[in-house]
Amino acid sequence: MSHAYDGSSLDLEKRLVRYMVERRISRRFLLDRIAKVGAAAALAPVLAACAGGASQAPSTAPSTEPSTEPSTGPTPVPTPESELNVYNWLDYIGEGVIESFEAKYPTVKVNYELFDDIYAAYEKLGDDGGGYDVSFPIGVDVPAFREAGTLLKLDQSLIPNLANLGAEWADPGYDPGNQYSVPYMWWTTGIGYDSTKITDTPTSSNALWDPRYSQHISLMDDYQETMGLTLIQLGYSANTTDTSELDAAIARLNEGKPLVRTWSNDTIATMTQGDVWIGMIWGSDTYQISLENENIAYYIPEEGGVRGSDTMAIYSGAQHPIAAHLFINHLLDAEVSAMNTNYIGYMGPNAAAQEFIDEAILADPAVNPDKAILDKLEELLDLPNAVDEEYLDRWQAYRGG
Repeated sequence: MSHAYDGSSLDLEKRLVRYMVERRISRRFLLDRIAKVGAAAALAPVLAACAGGASQAPSTAPSTEPSTEPSTGPTPVPTPESELNVYNWLDYIGEGVIESFEAKYPTVKVNYELFDDIYAAYEKLGDDGGGYDVSFPIGVDVPAFREAGTLLKLDQSLIPNLANLGAEWADPGYDPGNQYSVPYMWWTTGIGYDSTKITDTPTSSNALWDPRYSQHISLMDDYQETMGLTLIQLGYSANTTDTSELDAAIARLNEGKPLVRTWSNDTIATMTQGDVWIGMIWGSDTYQISLENENIAYYIPEEGGVRGSDTMAIYSGAQHPIAAHLFINHLLDAEVSAMNTNYIGYMGPNAAAQEFIDEAILADPAVNPDKAILDKLEELLDLPNAVDEEYLDRWQAYRGG
C-alpha cells in the first residue's frame, strides 16, 4: 500500500491548503502575488515546501490508539516572522513599548510609522493593509471593514491577554466577541471651557447655544459626533434612524450656527489659541491641555454624551500575522497598557492595568469618568448606508448653508 502522502495531485492540493493555513496566507494575498510577480515566482516557495514535505515519509505509521502520555504543557507559541509593520496615530503609544516588544521577541524588527489623519490613513491602508500588518481603526468603522474583508479574523489563542479586558469590552457592539479587532483606547466627547472666561459652571450642552459666548464657541467638524451630541440633548439616541429626529437635530444646530466661531477636530489647537472659550472636545485632549493650562475645565453634559474607542486590528494582507498577534497581545499586557495610558492620557479598556496607572489619571473625570456618567454615554455605531446618507445630507446642508 502506498504511503498516504504519495505525491498525487489531490494530496498536493491538500498540502497547499495546509501550507496557506499554517502561514496565514489568504487566497486573496496569493492571487495578488501571482498578479504582481507571476505564477511561477509566487508559487515556487509554496510548491517547494509542499513537495519537500511530501518526500519525507515517517519512519513508522502513526498510532491510532489514544495517547496515555501526560501533556507536556501548553501549546508553544508559533515562531514570529522577522519583521512587523505597524501604522499608528502620532503620539499614541508609551515610551519604550516598542523596545520592550523587540526585547521580548529579539528576532522581530518593528517598522513603526505614524499618521495624524485617520481618513488619510484608511486611504493608505486600502482594502488589505497596504503592506502594514497592524493598524488602529476606530471602533465605529470596524463593521464595514469586517464585511469588506479588510481585516483578518483573529486567532485568539495567540492573544491570551484578552482576559485582561474589562467585562464591558469583552463583547463590544461594533465587533461581537472581538473577532476582528481588540479595543485599544477609549474616550468621551464632552465640553471643555476656559474657566477664566466662563465664570459660572455649565453642566448642559445647551451652553454651546448661549449667546453670551457668541463667536467664542467651537463644534466638532464631524457629523456623527456633533449631531450625536445634539440628538442626545433633545432626548434622542445618538444613533437614531428616525428622520424626523434628525430634522430636529439639524434645526437645533441651525439655531446656534450664528454663534459658532469654528468647526474643528483639532480640539487641542482650537482650545489653546485663545479665541474659543467653550467647545466640544475629547476628554483626553482636555487632560493634555490641562498639563499646560490649569484653567481648562471639562464636563460631560448632564443629558449624556458619546463614548468612542480605537481598536487594534490585523489587516487581511498582513505578511507577518504571527508577529502581529503577539504585538497585540503585548499591548494588552497589564503593565504595557498602563504605560500607554500614563503617556498619552487616554484610558484603555484593560481592567488588569488599573493598579499600574497614575493616580492622577484615574482620579480625572475627563479621562476616567465614574459609572454614573458612563451609564449615560452612547458609543457611535456604524449606521446602514441609507441612514448614514440621511445624516450626511443634512450635515452638508448645515455646513454649506
